[in-house]
Amino acid sequence: MDASINKKWLSYGDQLELLVRRGMRVEDQSRAEKLLSYVSYYRLSGYFRYWQKDPSYGDDSFIDGTSFERIYNLYEAERKLSSVCKELLARCEILLRTRFAHHYGESCAPSKSFAYGEGFTQPPSVDEVLIQERILSDLDRSKDLFIAHYRDEIKQGLHFAPQAYDRLPIWVAVEAVSFGTLSRMIEASGDSGVLDAMADSLGTTRRVLPSQVRSFVYLRNRTAHYGRLWNISVRDSPALQKTKRRIRRDYRPFDEQSVYEILVALHDLGKRAGICEDVLGKYIEPLLENQPLLAYGISTPKRYGEVPREVLLDDEWARKRTENERGISNE
Repeated sequence: MDASINKKWLSYGDQLELLVRRGMRVEDQSRAEKLLSYVSYYRLSGYFRYWQKDPSYGDDSFIDGTSFERIYNLYEAERKLSSVCKELLARCEILLRTRFAHHYGESCAPSKSFAYGEGFTQPPSVDEVLIQERILSDLDRSKDLFIAHYRDEIKQGLHFAPQAYDRLPIWVAVEAVSFGTLSRMIEASGDSGVLDAMADSLGTTRRVLPSQVRSFVYLRNRTAHYGRLWNISVRDSPALQKTKRRIRRDYRPFDEQSVYEILVALHDLGKRAGICEDVLGKYIEPLLENQPLLAYGISTPKRYGEVPREVLLDDEWARKRTENERGISNE
């Protein structure tokens, strides 16, 4: 029988006792129990797992030297990084909404056409959702008064018909669609010239911009839902414009499909577009320099069992490991 079916309810004290029984060191049990009432055991278990000996095969005991306080401090440091990321991504998202609306309105039409899919290259598969259907779905769900102001009561069944949005300007519509929908709109606007004009205005290219925006959407969604950033691999890496070697030399080494690679893309676009001269140096590195364990997992994510034990237990080891990898990347 699957053991997960019969999980027992545990009080905060019982949760802490379980961690201690499995070999975790707890310096202040009263404080640790209180922290477990603020941040759930389950949320923290995504971090605990890296210190466990072999959880995939049922050995949930912790390696010698595992500290509750060290893991919780990692969680807190990551929370601060996530907050900074949300602020930076908000600036970027507003910039992208502004530029798309400006260039779509200029190249296609100020209103009406987007609701009918004009200016968009549709997905190749008949099973995929059309771009205008995504837009209309977002607009239909909107409770914003500025959308209702332009929306006419023309319906097809339970939903508003495309004609309901004939008066809605594109610069109003983009404020109500999700960031994910906006990303698809940008990527699908290549044939109409909108993508080229937008990329040019941001100092980038039509090849690079769509993948960067997709990665921003991914990071924005993780931070918005307070998802773990440490030691996760990103499925869709952003394209970068000849910046990898310089970033690895001037800041730190990083792997492809790392969260840090998305931050590099944010740094790149922010500098080219003129909204932030030095995202990494001003906002990210000051946090990571004092948190070598966080920095290691953000820049060189590893799977369970692959993070060196010394890195998990000692900040100096984590810092030296990063410095060694920086030296290798510069050779």
